[in-house]
Amino acid sequence: MVDPYKILGVGVDADDEAIRKAYLRLVREFPPERDSERFQVIRRAYETLENQRKRLEYQLFATPEVDVTPLLTACLRQRNPQRLDIGEWLNVLRHALKEHRFIGGDR
Repeated sequence: MVDPYKILGVGVDADDEAIRKAYLRLVREFPPERDSERFQVIRRAYETLENQRKRLEYQLFATPEVDVTPLLTACLRQRNPQRLDIGEWLNVLRHALKEHRFIGGDR
């Protein structure tokens, strides 16, 4: 998939409203009855980014250029992973995700 941020012409920090405005602008420019292929690409991009949860899912699972090295380094730096049980490992991972702003607050 082509980067949906580029398709919609928004930055990775765009919020719901900015993404919706960009989508509506592009739909007016490329309505489905005039350019159905382009409209489908725009629609898929919008559906990928339309709310914060979907943006997070895209960033975590569909973005090939996400560099997880800092996250893994943070996990490995804190403790020896071979000695952790699954609960400890999840706590370390949760802390690292929070530190790297993938999630907010304690769960």
